[in-house]
Amino acid sequence: MRRLLLIAVALTMLASSKSRRDGYILAPSGDNLTFSGGVDMSYFETLRERYPGKVLWVRRNGREYIIRDEKLIMRVKALFAPQAALEPEQMAIAREEEALDREEERLEDAAKTAENRRRLDEVRAKQAKLGEREQALDEREEELERAAERQLWTLVDAAIRSGAAKSAR
Repeated sequence: MRRLLLIAVALTMLASSKSRRDGYILAPSGDNLTFSGGVDMSYFETLRERYPGKVLWVRRNGREYIIRDEKLIMRVKALFAPQAALEPEQMAIAREEEALDREEERLEDAAKTAENRRRLDEVRAKQAKLGEREQALDEREEELERAAERQLWTLVDAAIRSGAAKSAR
């Protein structure tokens, strides 16, 4: 899980160099953020000084917008709720993975008895099954994110047309 998080962060940083790509940052409250790859978080922090509180920042077709309409922000937040609901299961998998990793390390450092080799094989089999669960969960999360983003862009385009989205520049 930790490795996937590091990979996701690296991909986000790599994508951030593509400034023309559509992107979004949803900040419905405090430090709670939902964002896409290809966004510059330091730039967003600068914008937060100008636009405190609940905000949805988007880059669409090379133009940047700020949306402050609370109802729209809450609708967008609700789009990502199914994805956020996966977090407890993701955390449980991460804890289980850490425990198995510790057990594997302990067994590898222990005396090489037949019993320890058998237990090490069991731990590795559990790790493989856990990896399959984690991969399935990651795929589900990506599917939910794609669905949420499709709906997000429909809402954003409507906000741009209606004038609810204001230029961020």
